[in-house]
Amino acid sequence: MTEFAATVERGQSVTLSVVDGDLLIDGGVVEGEGGNVEVKGTVTVRHRGTIRGNLRAESVKGDGALSVEGDVDVEDVSLEDGASLEVGGNFVSESVDVPKALKVRGTSKLEDVKVGGEAEFVGDVEVQDARVGGTLKAGAKLTAEDVSVGGTLEAKELECEDVKVGGTLRAERIVAEDVKVGGTLTITVEEKIEDLDVGGTAQLAKGTLQEGKVGGTMECGGELKFEALDVGGQLRLGMGTGESVRVGGVLEVDRDLTLTDRLTVGGEVRIGGKLEAESIDVGGDLKSAEVRGRDVVKVGRSLTTSRGTKSNVVSIGRHGKVTGPIVGETVRIESDSVVEDVFAVELRVGGSSSVGSLYAARVEIGDECRVSGRLLYTDEAKIGRNVQFSSQPEKVSSLPASPL
Repeated sequence: MTEFAATVERGQSVTLSVVDGDLLIDGGVVEGEGGNVEVKGTVTVRHRGTIRGNLRAESVKGDGALSVEGDVDVEDVSLEDGASLEVGGNFVSESVDVPKALKVRGTSKLEDVKVGGEAEFVGDVEVQDARVGGTLKAGAKLTAEDVSVGGTLEAKELECEDVKVGGTLRAERIVAEDVKVGGTLTITVEEKIEDLDVGGTAQLAKGTLQEGKVGGTMECGGELKFEALDVGGQLRLGMGTGESVRVGGVLEVDRDLTLTDRLTVGGEVRIGGKLEAESIDVGGDLKSAEVRGRDVVKVGRSLTTSRGTKSNVVSIGRHGKVTGPIVGETVRIESDSVVEDVFAVELRVGGSSSVGSLYAARVEIGDECRVSGRLLYTDEAKIGRNVQFSSQPEKVSSLPASPL
C-alpha cells in the first residue's frame, strides 16, 4: 500500500508548498503557497481534485479528474477510468494518457499524448505524437510529427509530418507531408501538402500539393500548384498548374489549367481560360477559351472554344459537335459529327458529318457529308458518295495559315 507524504481528503482545502514524497488528492482542494506546489514524487487523484496554483511533479496518476488552475510541469500523466485533466496555464510533459478529456488554456510542449475522448488546446501546442479518439481542437498553432484523430480535428494552423483523421479536418493553414482524411477536409487560407488522401470531400484555398487523391469532390477557390490530382467525382479549381489530372466526373476551372503531362476526364470539362497539356482525353463535353495539346486531344462528344483547338492529333467522337477551329497534324472526325473549320496535314471526316472549311495536305471525306465552306488540299482528296459541297474542291500549292 502506497504511503503518502501528504493527503487531502474530500471536502478539505489544504495549503501546500513542497511535498517531499507522494501526494494524494482524494476529492479535496490544494492551495499553492505563493501560487506554487512542488511534489517530489507522484500526485495521485481520486474522485475530483483541484490545485489552485502551478504544479510541478514527477507524475500524475489515478482515476479521478484533476483541475490545475495554473501551469503544469510533470514528466508523466496517466489517468484511468474516464478521468479528465484541465490545465489553466501552460503544460509541459513527456507522456500524457487521459481516457476522457484534456483541456489546456495556455501553451503546451509535449512529447506523447493519448486522449480517449476530446483534447482542446487554446494556445500553441508542440507535440511529437498525438493520438485522440474523438475530437482534437487547437485554437492556435499545432506543431507535431504525427497526429491521429478518430473523429474531428480543428486547428487554426497545423504544421506536421503525418496527419490521419477518421472524420473531418478543418484548418485555416496547413503544412504537412502526409494527410489522410476519411471524410471531409476544409482549408480556408492556405495549404502546403505533399501527399493528400481524402475519402470524401476536400475544400482547399490556395497553395501547393504534390499528389492529391480525393474519392468524392475537390474544390480549390484560388491557384493550386501540384504534381498529380486524382478525383473520383468533381474537381473545381480557380487556376491550376501541374503535371497530370484525372477526374472521374466533371472538371471546372475558372481561369487557366496548364499541365505538363496528361488530362483524363470521364465526364465534362469546363475551362474559363486556356487549357494546355501533353495529352487531353475527355469522355464527354469540353469547353474552353483555347485548347492546346502537344500530343493528342480526344473528345467524346462536343468541343467548344472561342479561339480554337491545336494538337499533334485531334480526335472527335461519333455525333461530336465542334465550335471553333481545329488545327492539327492528324485530325479524325468520327461519323455524324458537326464541325467548323479544320486545318490539318492528314484529315479524315466520317460519314454523314457536316463541316465548315477544310484545309489539308491529304483529306478523306466519308459518304453523305456536307461541306459548307471551302475544301483546299495540296496532295490528295478522297471523296465518298453523295458529298455536298458549297464550292468545288480545289487542289492548291499551299494552304492558308492556321489561326493558331
